[in-house]
Amino acid sequence: MKKSLAALFILISAFILGIPLWALKDFSRLPAEAEISQPVVRVLNSKTGRIMNMSLEEYLVGVVAAEMPANFNLEALKAQAIAARTYTVRRMFNYGAKPNPDHPDAEICTEPSHCQAWCDEEELKSKWGRLKYYFYLDKIETAVKTTRGLVITYNNNLIDPVYHSSCGGRGTEDSEDVWSHEIPYLRGVDCNREYKAAEQVYAIEFDRPHLASVLRNAVPVSAAAGPEKDFLIQPVKRSPRGRLQELTVLGQKMTGPEFRQALGLTSSLITWKVTGDKVRFMSIGKGHAVGMCQYGSNGMALEGSNYREIISHYYTGVRIRKLKY
Repeated sequence: MKKSLAALFILISAFILGIPLWALKDFSRLPAEAEISQPVVRVLNSKTGRIMNMSLEEYLVGVVAAEMPANFNLEALKAQAIAARTYTVRRMFNYGAKPNPDHPDAEICTEPSHCQAWCDEEELKSKWGRLKYYFYLDKIETAVKTTRGLVITYNNNLIDPVYHSSCGGRGTEDSEDVWSHEIPYLRGVDCNREYKAAEQVYAIEFDRPHLASVLRNAVPVSAAAGPEKDFLIQPVKRSPRGRLQELTVLGQKMTGPEFRQALGLTSSLITWKVTGDKVRFMSIGKGHAVGMCQYGSNGMALEGSNYREIISHYYTGVRIRKLKY
């Protein structure tokens, strides 16, 4: 029975990228004894177009190095390694049932807007500098090695462990306040220990004609919309933590994430101020604010929390389990 379960695990190898958790059938349920052979993950290098075959743990070193600053506390890096491993293994398990059409020959890709970021040796040397490269690489490898095989589950299913850079110290969001679907382990939590939260602020200023041009390119408006009257933008709905969920732009509805993307802002925690012909926007934090906050993880680690405490804080009601390989 144990061998048949292991064989089933290997056959169902891989994870559907880009398909949200709630849209998937449950192909990621773990048996009581989660034992598999050393997994090999097929990774599409989005820069070269080449498919790379590498061990899961080798791949994760490049992911953690790309996704989280290497100068973060080791416990935060461990939490990132576990989240990245869970993200990858979930897609490996689901790949056999439904390959992703954007990369049907690979379980995952290196495009961060679609999957997870990943860096090779030369990119890391350029990023860190050759003097720091070996020090940081050893640190990342330690984070991956000491958490080998660890994944995050909820009700014995691998979770979709979404994460983001910074919530700006304002706390994370419930999944349904960002993506419309309620996921029980993606509950908003306080994040008042975020590392350098006060620095997670981005501002950009437009004059009215330029702003109107940008917005007209972002929303389908008719010529009958006419010139701007009082102001182009009106907030309609914000999340309990203040992030913009819905607004009207030139009289038409738009979501907060769409608006953020149109203006090149870092988050949907957006405010603005009109002064004469100028409109100044400010966004706080970076990313969608659901799941694990990376800067918050580092803040917790610096205050003494270990990786288990970090993961339990950002993913509600989960359990960390070990895959054997």
